[in-house]
Amino acid sequence: MKITCLGGGHEVGRNSFLVETKTKKLTFDAGLHVEDGGLPLMPKTNVDACFITHGHLDHLGSGPVLHKRTRAKMHMTPPTLDFSELLLHDAIKVAKIKERSPHFHPADILSMVRDYSKVNYGDEIRLDQTTKMDIWDAGHIPGSAMFLLKTEGKKVLYTGDFKLNQTKLTSGARYHAEGADVLIMESTYSAREQPDRKEEEVKLWNIIRETVESGGKVLLPSFASRAPEILMILEQFGADFPIYLDGMAKAATEISLKHPEYIRDFKKLKSAVEMAIPLYENEERNNAMKEPCVIVTTGGAMEGGPIVHYMKNLYADEKSSVIFTGYQIPKTAGRYMLDTGRYIVGAIDFKVKMKIHSLSFSSHADRNELIKFIQKLRPKKVVMIHGEYCDKFATEMKGRFGIETVAPKMGETIKV
Repeated sequence: MKITCLGGGHEVGRNSFLVETKTKKLTFDAGLHVEDGGLPLMPKTNVDACFITHGHLDHLGSGPVLHKRTRAKMHMTPPTLDFSELLLHDAIKVAKIKERSPHFHPADILSMVRDYSKVNYGDEIRLDQTTKMDIWDAGHIPGSAMFLLKTEGKKVLYTGDFKLNQTKLTSGARYHAEGADVLIMESTYSAREQPDRKEEEVKLWNIIRETVESGGKVLLPSFASRAPEILMILEQFGADFPIYLDGMAKAATEISLKHPEYIRDFKKLKSAVEMAIPLYENEERNNAMKEPCVIVTTGGAMEGGPIVHYMKNLYADEKSSVIFTGYQIPKTAGRYMLDTGRYIVGAIDFKVKMKIHSLSFSSHADRNELIKFIQKLRPKKVVMIHGEYCDKFATEMKGRFGIETVAPKMGETIKV
């Protein structure tokens, strides 16, 4: 068996791995770089099937390109399919705004979706007489999945992004993959432990309450799939001020509501969404900004979407706050603003006078969870991917557990 890193090695973004067995050629994920639209390498061979772990562009953004070139059958959970359609169409819009040629067109998305094969947690997919795939809950976002490939008497577990501990939306990873020969594992937070989530919720609430009470507005730029969790936190603390929902956050929230079986506490989610006021036009947005309020909106990286309109109007308001609730991708407007206090998008260049806060509601496994996961599975080999410190973490885990580790670079092939 051969495993080739097409993308996602020594980087966070454009995840894609090719697995070649005696009878099948499969890919795990088909992502792109969110910040610049960069694609992974494309397989130089036909691909029988592609397994998409979850609904984020860095794991699915090149799906239409892969499908167009290889006609691979696209396997994913129903929420991931819905997130794919939402995000891929938006990626075309973003490419045009940034004056880049899109890598695919609406017809390519439609073609990919038509070649969709539904999978659910607990399924065992038989690809042929000697090749099976188990589907497990990754606990990252609604619909996120781990894939356990069983072939040639070996087991290969590909985690995608995962989280062991529960969040407002998910119950945490649920899997039966002990005895895996190879573990291909994300390592986004290999060098960092996440703060206690309940403490972060209190901090978030205190910042919002103080801002609103002082007459300010709160901007919560959110990646679409995180918006429902933010609403649930606001309801938990009994928010009695206007809460607005804008941009793709509306559609992503509707996707979560559409799939209650993938939500940890659907009743609480539904209740939280019902108190939010959706916004659609700039006139509605301008009216919302006339009074103290909270606005949960996209884009999470602040590169586009309604957040640009809000920043144009509020950047100089010292009473108002902007709160980041998760990882800001390097080279994006959000990361630059967090580092420098300047908001730069296209021709826009503002020195931000709003209060800037950064909290962590990451849905990635942190350092402790990653180590706990390896310790429980005790695989024969660990392949570290999707992180800034893949090499260092691989070396550390080799020393700690005495297992073989590797951190492949783009284009590198591992023989199993």
